[in-house]
Amino acid sequence: MRLGFKFVSNSNTFSTHSSLSLPTFPSSVPYFSRSFPPVSKKPTFSGKNKLSLRVRRVGYKTETQLSDKMESGREIQELNRNLYAAIEPYSTGFLKVSDVHTIYWEQSGNPNGYPVVFLHGGPGGGTSPSNRRFFDPEFYRIILFDQRGAGKSTPHACLEENTTWDLIDDIEKLREHLQIPEWQVFGGSWGSTLAIAYSESHPDKVTGLVLRGIFLLRKKEIDWFYEGGAAAIYPDAWEPFRDLIPENERDSFITAYHKRLNSDDLEIQYAAARAWTKWEMMTAHLLPNEENIKRGDDDQFSLAFARIENHYFVNKGFFPSDSFLLDNVDKIRHINTTIVQGRYDVCCPMMSAWDLHKAFPEADFKVVPDAGHSANEPGIAAELVAANEKLKNLKI
Repeated sequence: MRLGFKFVSNSNTFSTHSSLSLPTFPSSVPYFSRSFPPVSKKPTFSGKNKLSLRVRRVGYKTETQLSDKMESGREIQELNRNLYAAIEPYSTGFLKVSDVHTIYWEQSGNPNGYPVVFLHGGPGGGTSPSNRRFFDPEFYRIILFDQRGAGKSTPHACLEENTTWDLIDDIEKLREHLQIPEWQVFGGSWGSTLAIAYSESHPDKVTGLVLRGIFLLRKKEIDWFYEGGAAAIYPDAWEPFRDLIPENERDSFITAYHKRLNSDDLEIQYAAARAWTKWEMMTAHLLPNEENIKRGDDDQFSLAFARIENHYFVNKGFFPSDSFLLDNVDKIRHINTTIVQGRYDVCCPMMSAWDLHKAFPEADFKVVPDAGHSANEPGIAAELVAANEKLKNLKI
């Protein structure tokens, strides 16, 4: 028996007239310093280009066919979908963003390339060297930074002056510090939350968006993961998380963990942090990833990850309303955007990506049929690289 499903979404495509001839530049010339001849006709954006996703189920096999066509009807060049080779930063530094906080930043890739900023998850997760591999290092100037209290930023695991709005201000301070007029923004999980919030606050500074594992920080999303919903799928991982909390406090695990993660006893903090972090790490991949799960045993990582996450969730992301990000999505619907979502994401279930897709139909919506939450799962990584390649091709 054969069942057919077809999803079609419109995407705006940048096209230039065939009579337009642009000069070429060596990679040493910065993108923002290049001078182009006047254009007699303005480039046009067309909604005629369609991204068609067809999924056919034959027996137990699933076949996904993606078709990107230009306005002329010709097939575009096939996009690279492989992670780039590991690279090292060409510059690093620390930026004092408040009387309390100093954030770590780094740059890699092409110093004169097109700027892209990577927003890590958590909040509190910090960056890692593998984050650089989603971007073509010959084209992109890749900026990573650790958000307040996370990674190499100081003070470690600090909750003081640590809100979504503080982080948005930090992104702007970093952009200005690095003398970047505008940039592409890339974020997954909490990074998608922050990327949307930043873009809605500063739409004129964002040239493109790549979002993965959508998290809108609504009550139903928090309740799903931290109040027992996801336990239906991962009861074995849930019980250690649950059992740290006495039965008389289990009406709100977020509140009970908040109490322990802010205890005066550091050992109580560490115990709660390990349980909190292992719960998330055990559910982040469709197939168990032992290396990822072991991060829950790292007290340094776990403390920042758990304390900062919990702090943001107790405070509902510091947003004025539950649907704040969706309510303001019209501010960014002109930005070229790709949404990548694992079909079996337990941490950030597809309902949020679907809601964003409906509110933002112009964005390319890529559902990876054999993936969970992590950006490092093969299907998700491939779509993220391809999304950056597509934006790259629009800028060449």
